[in-house]
Amino acid sequence: MSGFVSNWEDLPEGEWLPNDEHGVHWYKTNDGTHWYSTEGGYRIWEEEPVQRIAPAAQNHSRSMNQDFDKDYFSEYDFDEDDDDDDDGNMSGSFKRKKSPFATVLIVLILIVGGGAAGYFIYGYFNKGPMDEFYGTTYWGYTDGVLYGYLFEDKNSFDTITEPEYQEDGCDSDSEQYGNSDYLCIYDYAALFAEYDISYSLVEKSDHFEICTDGDCADFYPLERGLVIDDGEECVVLVSDIGKPTFTYYDDGDIESYVLSESWKSEYQKIVEELEDDLPSSC
Repeated sequence: MSGFVSNWEDLPEGEWLPNDEHGVHWYKTNDGTHWYSTEGGYRIWEEEPVQRIAPAAQNHSRSMNQDFDKDYFSEYDFDEDDDDDDDGNMSGSFKRKKSPFATVLIVLILIVGGGAAGYFIYGYFNKGPMDEFYGTTYWGYTDGVLYGYLFEDKNSFDTITEPEYQEDGCDSDSEQYGNSDYLCIYDYAALFAEYDISYSLVEKSDHFEICTDGDCADFYPLERGLVIDDGEECVVLVSDIGKPTFTYYDDGDIESYVLSESWKSEYQKIVEELEDDLPSSC
């Protein structure tokens, strides 16, 4: 298989990983290969080789263990004639060469830097659901209505919906979501401020509490989605899925675009899996 596929359905067998903070979708095949979403499809993740650092570190390790003979102090060149000249200066030349200490220091920086990079990569691929909350799009589909929630930080609250009339597109209070012709994104935090509605988002130990004008709900991030508990019922949203896709619909009287059955099927499958891991309050 090539390193790129245009549709998630063409990915090899494996499992979905949590989205990263940029909304990129990650997928791990059964053979351990990582794929990530990109414009137009999915591409294999390739790590940059680090072998070039090893030889430098190995060579200098050997030099640190050698005997301290005269060659070790070759950073200085001395003439054998060390008599003073008439001006009181050393008649022998005294030339400074590159210090081996500086070279060793550079190698140590490379080693430590490589370790820090490895730690960063490990942390990147091992973030928990709470770490993934900001910047992740959570999709819901209830009673035939598609919607999405996106929180960039504690002061933002964006919702994504289909336009009321597809032929008119997004209205003046929204803008087109990404490159989708069928979805609009609304800045609800700005709308709350415009209509003097209080809004707050507070991080708890295992969830986020979101309140608007005194009405609060608990948002529990999960490995592949989100559970919203408003005190009366729990609603499951999905994050581990691609952007909604639409198909052309024509029944003779109405021509429009509707949510594709393949996307709805994948969405429902993940919802059923998440329902086995609901918070205790649900």
